[in-house]
Amino acid sequence: MMASHNAEPAQPLQHRDLWPGIAGLAAAGLLIAGYVLWWRTPDVGGSGALRRVLFFYLKESNRDASEATALVLLAAGLLFLFFLVALSRLAGNRSHLVLVGGTVFTSFLMVAAIAGNIFAITVEHTDVFPVLPGTSLIAILLLNAAYAAIVAAMAGAAVMLFAVWRAAQDSHGIPPWLGWSGLVVAVLSLAGPFSAWLTPVLLAAWVLGASVVLILNALESRREGTKRKGEGETPAVPPPGQAAP
Repeated sequence: MMASHNAEPAQPLQHRDLWPGIAGLAAAGLLIAGYVLWWRTPDVGGSGALRRVLFFYLKESNRDASEATALVLLAAGLLFLFFLVALSRLAGNRSHLVLVGGTVFTSFLMVAAIAGNIFAITVEHTDVFPVLPGTSLIAILLLNAAYAAIVAAMAGAAVMLFAVWRAAQDSHGIPPWLGWSGLVVAVLSLAGPFSAWLTPVLLAAWVLGASVVLILNALESRREGTKRKGEGETPAVPPPGQAAP
């Protein structure tokens, strides 16, 4: 059986990275917005932590902001997964490290989003759980657990960024600036609890740059595919004595 001459050539992988790149832009923006909202939560260190937490959650506006923070960070995590798949393709033979590190980051980010805001959500939607000094102790515990989850999330992100940096040394598909900037964020992420208050925002800025790379690669691939298709299209001329289909 003869193969059809009208079959279109397979599209380059980069052609599929347009929407993941757009998802990465959205994920980075939501991550920055969610983390800026999270900075509003009170400091849980020192002897005055209980008082600060108590008065913070007594305000309904703060509880509403906490609920919004959880939703924003969860949405950022889901969109990041779409971006992660395209980033792993870009990393070539180190794609498994990118996938593992990125999945660990996303998982612990979602844990942090829930743990750090579930107290406010519970108070807002449950009448039998008021904001009292006793319940505020639970809020302090949950806020510390959320910060620990962010530390773990950035450890996963460091694995992902190290893999992208190594892939950038071996492949021309990743710009050198993207690899080296990722290395800087990865090293800072290894500082654990001393840097986790800032490194998620730096990671979000890196994701913005990586998303732009994916989008530009996809647009360039689309232009090249359209050009090749235009050059290859020629009117079919039937052989002598054979009628045109």
